[in-house]
Amino acid sequence: MKASDLEKAVKLARTRAQNVAMRDRLAAYETLTLSIGDGGKVSEIVMSVSWVEDVRRALIADFNRHIEANDKALAELGVTP
Repeated sequence: MKASDLEKAVKLARTRAQNVAMRDRLAAYETLTLSIGDGGKVSEIVMSVSWVEDVRRALIADFNRHIEANDKALAELGVTP
């Protein structure tokens, strides 16, 4: 493996780990909040229970797609996740 491929594989593996961690936190039903703003001007948007669950399902599905893409890219580099 070339050094540039190794560097790319390490970045992909880190990204994959972050995606897995976020997906698992969502799947474990950690509190999900939607906020807007920056610094001292942050406002929380209150969502209904059903909307929170819709958002949670959509985010988990999206993280799964990202993880699959990470796995494919790693496999192309000869790395098994």
